[in-house]
Amino acid sequence: MQTDICIIGAGLSGLALAVRLIADGRDVTVVEARDRVGGRVLSPGGFDLGPSWIWPQNRRMLALLDHLGLRHFAQYAAGRLVFEEASGTIRRDLDFATMGGALRVAGGLARVTDTLAAQVGGHLRLSCPARDLREDATGVTVQTSDGPIRAGRVVLALPPRLAAGLGVSVPDVPTWMAGHAKLIVTYPTAFWRDAGLNGDAISHLGPLAEIHDASSADARTGALFGFAHPGAARQADFRATALGQLVRLFGAQAAAPETVIIKDWSDDPATATPADQIPTARHPVYRSLPSTDRLIFAGSECAPESGGFLEGALAAAEAAYDSLASGGM
Repeated sequence: MQTDICIIGAGLSGLALAVRLIADGRDVTVVEARDRVGGRVLSPGGFDLGPSWIWPQNRRMLALLDHLGLRHFAQYAAGRLVFEEASGTIRRDLDFATMGGALRVAGGLARVTDTLAAQVGGHLRLSCPARDLREDATGVTVQTSDGPIRAGRVVLALPPRLAAGLGVSVPDVPTWMAGHAKLIVTYPTAFWRDAGLNGDAISHLGPLAEIHDASSADARTGALFGFAHPGAARQADFRATALGQLVRLFGAQAAAPETVIIKDWSDDPATATPADQIPTARHPVYRSLPSTDRLIFAGSECAPESGGFLEGALAAAEAAYDSLASGGM
């Protein structure tokens, strides 16, 4: 197969870039290892198992939502936070919302990537992992599970650690949140709100380190999500101990969720490598990675601005678009 530009990765960055290039009339092929688009954006039932928030300063994301006709709403922040000390002492008197001011996408962030994917259309090939790539003087050969693709230029819209697995020489750059797991539980109502709680919790006892309200925009379905302590989701009793923790924090009604969804990103080979099993202690400082004549890096971890976040994915897509334009191809 021949194409002018091959984009490896159908996450937010790869899709946003592909849409712009296709609109310019460019010959583009997007390959994705997963059987779905979105990368770390995953929203079963409209509940976000990957990134959840957009911030008011995220001008690219807000402009994209407006362009796609998608609605955002404020993260629920009215009420008190629950704090659980390592000793087991629980406080419910803290008038504080850890994510106050954040915004969420109605129906889940996957509505963004799904809408972009619809615009990419037949240029997209799912369940088509890249295995290896080789750059030469006239182009790049990408070996995929469906056979080789010959491209004039290749955009690596994926974490640098995954790019390294394709034989690309790249610095060891940590993948943001790749070592984490997330749990979502849904209920008929957001009952904690009736008790004056905002759904936020910080815990030093139990498998979930922090918890937030993840209810639908209309609050017809109540939901909580929690970030697990590193490695906790790989324990056989994780679900039971997590529900027990929610009961301690929010009361007996938490014991009977309608659904429980768990996503361990550290166990996802399309996201994490063995090096990601130990998450970073703090947010890394991300920088642009040097491109070659025919290879361009465009994952969120290559964005100096908002690297690792959704906004960073769009910033990386912008930079890749400019690089392709300046390359005259």
